[in-house]
Amino acid sequence: MSMYRKITAAGVAAALMAVLVGSLLASSAMAQPALPYKAYGSGLKAGQVVQALKGTSTEVARATVDANGNWSMDIAADKAAPGDVIRFTLDGAPTNQAVTFQNGQFPLPPGIALTLAAGAAPAPAKTGSAGLAGQSAGTSMLLIAMLGVGAFVAAAGARSMTRTR
Repeated sequence: MSMYRKITAAGVAAALMAVLVGSLLASSAMAQPALPYKAYGSGLKAGQVVQALKGTSTEVARATVDANGNWSMDIAADKAAPGDVIRFTLDGAPTNQAVTFQNGQFPLPPGIALTLAAGAAPAPAKTGSAGLAGQSAGTSMLLIAMLGVGAFVAAAGARSMTRTR
């Protein structure tokens, strides 16, 4: 076997290994669960119960106010979908505050200041765009495609080097 063929075989093997490792890394990155929405606030009385509701009655999270008047809860991604309006109650009474659920987001400090509603329907509060960016499956597939093209170019270049005229 000539020296060029040995180099070509080693290059093709390395390129295939890079594609294999890249596809394994890309698929494990896609398996991560969605992050919860983190709701929190302060200024309440110790022992009060804060509920997060999707729609009018579906509870998605609950928190008890601590001795310092602070509360926090995680609204899991399996309890609400992006775009769902989440309303809050305080000891079962409706509040004026609501948020739009987005995975991995949270309100800006100092958090959500809950105030009891005076009979009016609460309007969604602005949550901003402070959420964490997720990785889409398209990005991972792009990485795999780029590695495949690189392997093809390496093999073609090695083959053209070994061609005799």
